[in-house]
Amino acid sequence: MTTLNCFFHLMMILKLYSSLLLILFSYIQVKSLALESRFETVETAPDQCKRHFIDPEDRAKSTFEVFHMNGPCSPTARTNRMNMQSAQDILHRDRLRVEFLQARFKLNSTTNKHDPRFQDTKEVAHLPVLASSIGNYAISTISLGTPQQMQTLVFDTGSDLTWTRGFHYYASTSFHSIPCDSSLCTGYLPRHTCEMFDNKENMCYYKRKYEDDSYSKGVFSKDILNITQTGDVFPNFLFGCATEIEGDFDADGILGLERAPVSFVSQTKEIYRGIFSYCFPSSPSSTGFLKLGPRDYPHNVKFTPSMTNSNHPFFYFINITSIKVAGVELLVNKLDLMFPGTIIDSGAAITHLHMNVYKTMRNEFLKHVGIYGFQTVESPFQTFDTCYYNSKYLRKIVPIITFTFVGGVTVEMDDSGTLYETDDLKIACFAFAGNSDAGNLAVFGTTQQMRFEVVYDVYREKLGFIPHGCL
Repeated sequence: MTTLNCFFHLMMILKLYSSLLLILFSYIQVKSLALESRFETVETAPDQCKRHFIDPEDRAKSTFEVFHMNGPCSPTARTNRMNMQSAQDILHRDRLRVEFLQARFKLNSTTNKHDPRFQDTKEVAHLPVLASSIGNYAISTISLGTPQQMQTLVFDTGSDLTWTRGFHYYASTSFHSIPCDSSLCTGYLPRHTCEMFDNKENMCYYKRKYEDDSYSKGVFSKDILNITQTGDVFPNFLFGCATEIEGDFDADGILGLERAPVSFVSQTKEIYRGIFSYCFPSSPSSTGFLKLGPRDYPHNVKFTPSMTNSNHPFFYFINITSIKVAGVELLVNKLDLMFPGTIIDSGAAITHLHMNVYKTMRNEFLKHVGIYGFQTVESPFQTFDTCYYNSKYLRKIVPIITFTFVGGVTVEMDDSGTLYETDDLKIACFAFAGNSDAGNLAVFGTTQQMRFEVVYDVYREKLGFIPHGCL
């Protein structure tokens, strides 16, 4: 019995020793992983374009290839290479756009209209849309005029008026300017626009001035709009023919996808029925798409209500009901999640949330990443406060973040939707921001929308997300 007891105790000691060794080995592995991540950066992808396959049998009325203006898929990539926006530039412009959005929301929610930027309520019902504030995704298969002139346009869900500086109106036999005394002029634009310039020809002018003092102005016009791959024609399409631009802008203009009466969505509703969808690729080296018109959606698409707001009837509002980090639901005040509202936007680079919600989410993220031994580093960006040395190991352990919207619609984000990299790829930051004021709008930005097909059914007031829509 003594020998048997000794053997039993020896086996127990060996088992305990093995367990301790396993724990120690795992700890060393984790620390090694974290330390190694300080020095191993993600390899830069080759400067080649990876195109999203567009099914010729797709039942959408029209499908456009969407490309990043800075990437190799852009038709102007070579000429724009010297003017490429840095990660800092994009975040600065994101901040300008979001601040402008939030300022307008507060203004329209009160009776205080003394700020000179907002003295004409019709004019300020338009977002800043130059390169300082719009996103970087464009299409290039729309043409205007007779004969047709191809346009490369950045599409924007926060803009009403489609305008272009790349259109030579004098070369189009079907071009018409809108007179000042026309109901089209007074109905769609601020009434004082006709007095803005020395207007001897009685032409209706538009002007868009933006937060960074850049602007676009020109003649409010109509001409034939052609969707080249389908042959859809809109003979009296209203748009802005820009004659003067101040500010950096690489595309020809803007495709306005707001709900407003003058927007592309409204003017093409007889054919496309107010339905469009897009997918932003996860890399500037890949393409996504913009689809117009109704089609058969896959079974896994769920829709959430896309509410209107009386102060901003043309924006796309959605309601967040919960947020999870690695499956753990954040314990936050529901009013902080839902008040005063969240808009989904194609121009904001990242998602901005109520500060209490942001801090709770960030702390849960920090806790999860910290388990693996990763330490934060100084942020190179004013926007972000949580950054790490970038590596493939960091991306492997980044927790899934899940947003749930009204109706049980969920959006799960992997590392492509939660990390924002420096230009040299050495540092990656938690790609969310907190609002400085509790009364500010929340904004659901493009980084968090990447790889999802986002479906807008404007007149049925609903919005859907389809995962794995593009690369």
